[in-house]
Amino acid sequence: MSERDKPADQADTDEAELIAEQESRAATGDKAEVATEAIDDLEAKKAANRAALRDAEKEAAREAKRAEREAAREAKRTARKTADVEREEKRAAQAIDAPSPGWWVPTLCTFMVVGLFWLVVYYLSAEKYPIPGIGLGNMAIGFVLILVGFGMTTRWR
Repeated sequence: MSERDKPADQADTDEAELIAEQESRAATGDKAEVATEAIDDLEAKKAANRAALRDAEKEAAREAKRAEREAAREAKRTARKTADVEREEKRAAQAIDAPSPGWWVPTLCTFMVVGLFWLVVYYLSAEKYPIPGIGLGNMAIGFVLILVGFGMTTRWR
């Protein structure tokens, strides 16, 4: 049952109760007084129902405006999110296409050359240098330096 139907149904129920009460009074008392009182009561009920209906219509209008404002806010949020995603995609595309910084190539070449030099020193010193006492660790250090340089070449643009 909708909000608009409630005041009308309530009015019908109240009217029936009022009529029953007035009929019982009419049997015992003055009919003219009872009729006047019944008309006054009925008019008061109708006025109350009209006021309730107006209030319900005002509330429905307020709720509709509230829903419109919320829909507008949601549309703005969606538009902002879409714009943010587009900006982020554009930045990512620019970052991918951007050239490497000027220090990148000298650094990767340095890593590779130092790693190679480390291994050559290790072999020529009969496994005593560049760091004495770690043995095959020197070989691992040399290969790691070469691999770091090689890994940097994969990011070079």
